[in-house]
Formats: sequence, structure tokens, C-alpha cells
Amino acid sequence: MAEAKTLLVAAQGQDKLRQWLAPIQPGEIVTVRGAAEARRVAAGDAYALVLINAPLLDETGLELAIDLARRTTAAVILLVKTELATLIADNATDAGVLIVTKPVIPQLFEQTVRVGVASRNRMLLYKSENEKLLKKYEELKIVDRAKCLLIEHMHITEEEAHRVLEKEAMNTRMPRVRVARQVLESFEL
Repeated sequence: MAEAKTLLVAAQGQDKLRQWLAPIQPGEIVTVRGAAEARRVAAGDAYALVLINAPLLDETGLELAIDLARRTTAAVILLVKTELATLIADNATDAGVLIVTKPVIPQLFEQTVRVGVASRNRMLLYKSENEKLLKKYEELKIVDRAKCLLIEHMHITEEEAHRVLEKEAMNTRMPRVRVARQVLESFEL
């Protein structure tokens, strides 16, 4: 597991949680006591894991957990009393927050941290793949616009326009999208 930052938000029990986290989530552990401070810290840096020990000094912790789960790519784990877990489970899990009940069983805690981090890593892979596909899609739109201009101004077929772009890309040793941009620049005013 790569070293990554962990944000620990706890008004109490910080030392015990740090002790449990250290062997399973190596890396820097940033500790804060309240939700407002956690939001400020989370906005300024990327965290692999956010662990919230509810209740906090300034709110219950559920709002913070949901907020951070929606705004960041961090795995978010919320520690709550057993009697509250069923009340908040739907809202928390819909937002992607993992819940661990108190009193905490160390083995369950470790499993939850590992599942959370594994899920985050998988999400980051999908996010990266999605970004690549979006980039490819944007490039295809540019190439298609260039083809349309070639068809319109040179009175050629779509296949011929495709060949013109491919040939120019090979002859100039430039990517097809760059050639397409040049075509767009030359025909558009």
C-alpha cells in the first residue's frame, strides 16, 4: 500500500485511533478536533483516508462525513455509537461513507480501513480511465469538425477528408488532433 495522508477528525480518542491506524495506513496522519477545521484542512490537501470519530466538538460528524465523501476522493469512515448506526446508515452509505460502530473491534476497524482504501484506489483507476476517455472524446470532436470543414470547403467525401488528415499527420509527424486544430484555424475566421 502506498503511503498516503490520513485525516483524523476526533474530539477524543485520538491516541488510540492513531495507534490502530499506524500499521495499516502508513503515512502522515493529520489530526484535527472539529468539523470546521477538518473542512479547511481537507480543502487544502488530498487525503487517501478520512477517519471521523463522532461526535465532534462542533457537529455530529455525519454532515462532515457526507460532505467530504461527496467533495473528495478520500475513503471516509465514520465511527459512531452502535445505537446511532442504524439511524444514519442510509444517508451515510448513500454518500459512500463507511460506518464502524463503537465500541470498536480492532479487527473490524482494520478491515474497514482496508476496504475503504481499496475502494478509493479502484475509484481513482476509474476516474483516470474516465478522464482519458473524455480527452479522447474531445479529440474526436475536433477531428470531426475538421473533417466537416474539409468536406464543406474542398467538396470531398468523409473518407477523403479522413485520409487528408491522416496523410498530413503522417507527413508532418504530428498527432491527428493537432493537424485537425490547424485545419480548424485555417478555415475558421
